[in-house]
Amino acid sequence: MTAREATHRDWFGLEAFRPGPRFVRDGARCYLLEEIGSTSDFLLGRGPAATGRLCTWDGWGWQARPLTPLAPVTVPVIGTLIAARRQTAGRGRQGRDWLDCGGLQMSCVVPTHRADFDHGFSVWMGLMVVLALRDDFGLDVSLKWPNDVMAGDRKLGGLIVDNVGQRDSTNVVAGLGLNLTADAGQFPPSLQGRATSVWLESGRVVQPGEVAGAVLARVDAELDRFGADGWGAFTAEFARCDALRGCEVVFHTAERDLVGRADGIDESGALRVITGDGSLQRFRAGDVQVTKIVRGESA
Repeated sequence: MTAREATHRDWFGLEAFRPGPRFVRDGARCYLLEEIGSTSDFLLGRGPAATGRLCTWDGWGWQARPLTPLAPVTVPVIGTLIAARRQTAGRGRQGRDWLDCGGLQMSCVVPTHRADFDHGFSVWMGLMVVLALRDDFGLDVSLKWPNDVMAGDRKLGGLIVDNVGQRDSTNVVAGLGLNLTADAGQFPPSLQGRATSVWLESGRVVQPGEVAGAVLARVDAELDRFGADGWGAFTAEFARCDALRGCEVVFHTAERDLVGRADGIDESGALRVITGDGSLQRFRAGDVQVTKIVRGESA
């Protein structure tokens, strides 16, 4: 087999996929699909079968089974990961579409933990993605609340989180899309000038498994600390990665638009916005748009 054939067959980079101990025990499974509508839907048992390889962890490494039709997951076991070579109907926040522009398209079941789902868990997951990209790949990226990964004013990727199960036995399915290899001309017209990729930001070619492993290893390493200490343990990390802090923004809700200055997040992961009259507003959900970058410290 030639190197080119090996790369074609292992488009994910299974050899480099090292996601941390909680993701590779208790019969961990990794589905590498050729094409799927939505990785999160497949993981939640929705949609048609897809052609791909089921990979299992045997204690020594990942073992990939032959390419075959695979049915959607019926029971999302902790640590299960779905990655797609092509995703045709990816989901973003608030029902938006996520366009696959060549990169990492994955969903996974986050291991059991003590973190409080009401205290900004999805924002924390976004922070883990950003920290992995900064520390492991040297990318100058930031987090635009709640979970957009930004390089300057261009979007590199995004995260969506679904809670599955009842309150006392909730699992989290986290879906992540990151542009890895797209060149400027490969983005559709709607994303021209608004999106970027790891290749454009660094000139580096990385495989999806390499990035997925780094992100999930970061989640695995920091999960207990977030569960025990909440946002207090991550204030400094968030501050240096906060794409909104010190910016004038417009916050869009179903009822109204509010203009103010972003001032970080509170202990629940809610966005803090200081309005023109000096009052502090907190938002748990909604859309935020930057109108002006303000130099210096925020109020």
